[in-house]
Amino acid sequence: MQSFGVVLIVAVFSVTDGKLVFPPGSDMGYIVPDEPEPERFMDTGNWLHDLEEYRAEPLRGEREAVSSPNKSYLHSLHGRIREDESIENEEWHQQDDSHASWSQRRSLHQSEGAHGGPPKDLPDSLKDDKHGVAMGIPHVKCDNARINLTLDWDYSPVNYTCFGLKYNRLPVRKNIKSVEKCIELPKKYIPQHVCMNQKLSYNTTLPTYGPHRPLWPVFGEYKFVPVQRWLHSLEHGGIVMLYDPCTEPLLVEQLRKLLTGCFRKHIITPYTLLSKERPLALMAWGCSLEMATVNEAEVKTFIKTRALHGPEGHYPKNGSFKEGLLRKAKYPTKYENDSIICPESHGNEQIIHYLR
Repeated sequence: MQSFGVVLIVAVFSVTDGKLVFPPGSDMGYIVPDEPEPERFMDTGNWLHDLEEYRAEPLRGEREAVSSPNKSYLHSLHGRIREDESIENEEWHQQDDSHASWSQRRSLHQSEGAHGGPPKDLPDSLKDDKHGVAMGIPHVKCDNARINLTLDWDYSPVNYTCFGLKYNRLPVRKNIKSVEKCIELPKKYIPQHVCMNQKLSYNTTLPTYGPHRPLWPVFGEYKFVPVQRWLHSLEHGGIVMLYDPCTEPLLVEQLRKLLTGCFRKHIITPYTLLSKERPLALMAWGCSLEMATVNEAEVKTFIKTRALHGPEGHYPKNGSFKEGLLRKAKYPTKYENDSIICPESHGNEQIIHYLR
């Protein structure tokens, strides 16, 4: 009888859903499943657009944040470094834990008001029975227009940049009418001034009144100004021009020329919480005018009617805040008089009337 040598081997056969394995010395095999590959998700729909349509204004700008996270982070980091240097120069350090959240995006959809309280060691010279904190006094213990600025804005380019102009430029909608809204505030309403150790939030995307920072901006055009600053400008009777960064530039320039030619006490800043249908707005104390296009007569009527109407509407001085200032505002005529609003090109008689 012929003997045969038995060689122990492991036979492996590939199958569709796994591998057939024979253990040594056995003719009984079993299937070992393949390692599953990561599930691939193909976004055939525009999920962010759908969310924007559902949630509207609060998500304006998130598309850009997704496409440019590194730039946003670097700008935020740069802002925090600058503020750390400012704090060291002032030989003062914030006592609470609020700096930990400086880089987070603040939501405007919260209860209106300040979160927290004023510094416990606030000097008596800064205390004010009317506003809580005196206005216009730069101080490291409250607001010097340099410390804790990222509490209001994280320096993200999302707030002033239209990423992907070819696809994200907002269409001009000539058939959409402007909307003017006004709130009748109590005559005794006094907005509170809130130091830079407290967060400020508002219950609307377009606030026209409310608590704000003690130091207001220098009048003029900015790369970006947070709402917590320009609300103080409204209290002083100023007009604020807001525009979505993706608005047609010709419309922005048209509105800019009208405002700067009408009134010195103005602030111009991009703002990403405007609606897509009306990406332009003029703000005054208690009133707003949202626009899809620019109508000269409509704009001038709003400015003439609403300017100088804040609780301190005729206060003429510039503020101390000038972070991101591009162009300082000028009087529209040679006369340094804010009562001369929207003077005509041949308006000598009008100017004489104002000066009487």
